[in-house]
Amino acid sequence: MDLTSVLARWPGVALPLIEAAQSRVAPYVRPTPLAPAPPLRGDLAPHLTLKLENLQVTGSFKARGAFNNLLQLDAAARERGIVAASGGNHGLAVAYAAHRLGLPATIFIPATAAPDRAARIAAWGVRLIQVGESYDEAEAAATRFARDEGLPNIHPFDSDGTLQGTGTLGLELLDDIPDADLVLIAIGGGGLIAGMSAALKQRRPDLRIVGHRGGRRTLHDGQPGSGPRGGLRTIATTLAPRAVSQRTLDLTRACVDEIVLVTDTEMVAAMRWLWAECNQLVEPSGAAVIAALQTGRVDLIGCRRPVALVCGGNAAADPVFDAYASQISD
Repeated sequence: MDLTSVLARWPGVALPLIEAAQSRVAPYVRPTPLAPAPPLRGDLAPHLTLKLENLQVTGSFKARGAFNNLLQLDAAARERGIVAASGGNHGLAVAYAAHRLGLPATIFIPATAAPDRAARIAAWGVRLIQVGESYDEAEAAATRFARDEGLPNIHPFDSDGTLQGTGTLGLELLDDIPDADLVLIAIGGGGLIAGMSAALKQRRPDLRIVGHRGGRRTLHDGQPGSGPRGGLRTIATTLAPRAVSQRTLDLTRACVDEIVLVTDTEMVAAMRWLWAECNQLVEPSGAAVIAALQTGRVDLIGCRRPVALVCGGNAAADPVFDAYASQISD
């Protein structure tokens, strides 16, 4: 199915709607910076540019979809409040957006979520409920709660509002680098790559888009609702949902030219590179695009302006701080 046919099926990601979302969220999200990849050791293309979305509000691209969804609620819905389920980053973004806009919020996350993520979400004054061992169980609980209470459920990837929000990142990238000829994007549930690539391809049909994912299966291989219980086994939990949606699957198939897989070991090596060479502390999913480049799985021959999206930076730094604190003698 080509992009025109996909947009006829999913008109909520048409370019004018993404452009409207860009104006809507502008007062609430940061235009994130660009950085040239340091050509210190010749291990990456010297002409590569990094888009540092890890420096976004709450540490990931998720703030864009969160604000776009919440800003489109009517006054009655805002007063009642909202619900969201998350493995971490979406919940943090929705919690922050709800706090900023003065909305009550209830966030469901797995009981197994990292304590750092849980603490950061709760710090925004939301009602935090930890349930189940996976995102899927937390999402099921959130869906039941939203239905029973009559509240909007802000989905992390399968909604027009979320995809329009991630689409704003594609428009911002082209505003910054109008002659980009390759964009590298990580893939989880598909909300980032589907919304962003839809925006990119509507503006620049000739642009090459390569997706990167941890694990053994790809979004192209799956069917909506498919996958093992709890998702793929990988340290990049945000890249390993159990299910994708028909909407994100259709958009990804229509817009993404190639998908490559990276291993956990390769993502950790890329995290180390980003810290050592760029002073950027990122989570595994944020390093997936660098891992694909370092392993040579992406062909850069002929590319003049490749851009790698570093999508998230919410790696727990407490062990580092604790190691320094243990050395304090005063």
